[in-house]
Amino acid sequence: MSNENKRSDNLSNQDQTTMSRVEQRQPKKRGKKRIILMILGFLILLGAGFGTYYASSVKSSLDKAYFATGLGSEKEASTLIKEKKPISFLVLGTDTGTDGGFGSGRDRVGLTDSLMLVTVNPQKETTTLVSVPRDIMTSISGFESSFPQKLNAAYAFREASDDKASLGDGVGTTMETIQKMFNIPINYFAMVNMSGLGDVVDQLGGVKAKSPLSFKFSQDTAHEDGNNLYDFTEGKTSFEYAADGENFKKYDKMDGKAALAFSRMRYQDPQGDYGRTQRQRILLQAIMTKIKSDPSTILNTKFISATTKNIASNMKMSDMLALGSNYMNATKTIDSYTVQGEGEMYDGVSYQRVTTAQRQAITNKLRAALELKPEDTGSEFGSTVTESQIAQVGSADTLFSQFNTKSNENLTSN
Repeated sequence: MSNENKRSDNLSNQDQTTMSRVEQRQPKKRGKKRIILMILGFLILLGAGFGTYYASSVKSSLDKAYFATGLGSEKEASTLIKEKKPISFLVLGTDTGTDGGFGSGRDRVGLTDSLMLVTVNPQKETTTLVSVPRDIMTSISGFESSFPQKLNAAYAFREASDDKASLGDGVGTTMETIQKMFNIPINYFAMVNMSGLGDVVDQLGGVKAKSPLSFKFSQDTAHEDGNNLYDFTEGKTSFEYAADGENFKKYDKMDGKAALAFSRMRYQDPQGDYGRTQRQRILLQAIMTKIKSDPSTILNTKFISATTKNIASNMKMSDMLALGSNYMNATKTIDSYTVQGEGEMYDGVSYQRVTTAQRQAITNKLRAALELKPEDTGSEFGSTVTESQIAQVGSADTLFSQFNTKSNENLTSN
């Protein structure tokens, strides 16, 4: 098959190119932004709580959630956070199921549903968020021969290739690829298993969350009929449940199983994945509201265990304590941006292509947020590619030259 046939005709179709840019600005980005903010706030809140409830049992639970990446940017992170200097995160959202969280004995191999770069500057009281499209055409660090791949596959590639690879190794591959793509350091990561939030809800004694739509969901069939059937009503926090799928009983607040049913339904939602993301955001907001109303609810080993099982990070105990003490004001001002890319079909697969100017815009913004000197952006595909590989897919700068101008180095906040 020729390169021209592999590449969809939409490369020469300005309307479709424009559509790809419009699609990136749809509300689902805002939903993900809110989720990321709550995850970051959750980490800060936990750090503040641990400062008043430090015990060996808590440290043991946190140790189980700790996964080192071995990257140089990680090694300097503790010094930065102790000195109250700007730090950076890669926040990854995934859905690994309800059993085992991020602990041992669980198949962790999977794609990351969402990616966001976050910088936190406590002195300027500013947090900068950059949504990164998961479909960016990528050369995965350490797996260059598999090119082209999507960026969200980097985590899975490392884990699938090595039975001894840790979660930190998999995320480290993603971090390294992104660092090379944008020429920025990434100090920390936080990966959240959205399906594991049911454990957290149970430890909080249940939560109230208002449903944005009416729907039924069976935990047994993942559809609107079957046993273990939940019935949610638009605008209400109450819901009904029928173990046999027929005889319903009303409940005023969600336990963990109800929370999972509420957040996992996708097929009936007219907004698809965005609708599910919105409900996950609502659930996270309900959890945060419950914690804020009574912070003592998180100061017990059962809650810490439920949380750390479903949130993995390379933050050490001391770093999390410093985060809670010194970075509480960092979300006073929040600036949000999106990596701008152009849609392309190549060999039957949909990718996002990002020009040098578009990458430079992100590099400039994040390096300034981290108070680093200006530098040229990184390579288009992250890791190295051969001349023959470039000849096959072409460069974004050539294919989308109209988006590789000086004006494309300017970012507009979301």
